[in-house]
Amino acid sequence: MLSVQDLHVYYGRIHALKGVSLEVHAGEIVALIGSNGAGKTTTLTALSGLLRPRSGSIRFEAQDLTRLPVHQIVRLGIVHCPEGRQVFARLSVIENLRLAAAHRADRAGIARDLQRVYDLFPILAQRRDQYAGTLSGGEQQMLAIGRALMSRPRLLLLDEPSLGLAPLVVENIFRVIETLRRDGVTILLVEQNAYQALRLADRAYVLETGYVKTHGPAHALADDPAVKAAYLGG
Repeated sequence: MLSVQDLHVYYGRIHALKGVSLEVHAGEIVALIGSNGAGKTTTLTALSGLLRPRSGSIRFEAQDLTRLPVHQIVRLGIVHCPEGRQVFARLSVIENLRLAAAHRADRAGIARDLQRVYDLFPILAQRRDQYAGTLSGGEQQMLAIGRALMSRPRLLLLDEPSLGLAPLVVENIFRVIETLRRDGVTILLVEQNAYQALRLADRAYVLETGYVKTHGPAHALADDPAVKAAYLGG
C-alpha cells in the first residue's frame, strides 16, 4: 500500500531523515520505534505532506505523493493523527469531528462515521457539546483519533497515542487500535511505549538518528537482545 524509498528530510541545515525506506501492506499495523529524535514523527509528517523531502520517493499504491499538497493526500485516504492531540480547543467535540469531514459530501456516510466514533468512544457522545479544550488528556486523545476517522482513512498515521495518558486510558486506546485494524484500517504507528507497539504490530522498523537501524516481524524484534536492551528495559 505504501512504499517509501531513500527519504531525506531536512529542518534547515539539520539532516533529520537520512535515507529512510519502509513499506506498509494493506491491513497491517506497522510500528516505528526509536529514541527521541530518531526521526519517527518526522517520517509521519513527511508522509502526510506537511514536510517536503529533499529527495527520495513516497508512493501510495500507484500514486506518487512526494509533491502532492496535504488536502490531496487526505483525499487519497492517508490521515495523520498528530502527537500532542492538537484538537481545536475553542470548538466543541461535535464541531471538531464535523470539521474533519468538511471535504466530504456524503451526508449519510458522515452520519454513520460519526456514530462509529461514538461507538468506539462513548464518552465523546456524552461530551459532544463540550469545548474540546476542557476535556481531559485522555478524552482529547480519543477526540483526536475520532477526528482522524471522520476523514475515512485507509492508512492512518498515528503518532504517540499513549503519550502522557493514564494506564487504563492507554489500554482503551490500544483496544480501539486493534478494532480499527479488524475493520480494515491500515495503521502506521509511532509509539514511545515500544513494548506495547511491538505487541500490537505485525512488523516494525527501529529508527536511530534518522536511519532505519533494523526492521522485521514485530515478535522477532521483541525477542532481539539489542532491541530489548535499547527499548524494552533489558
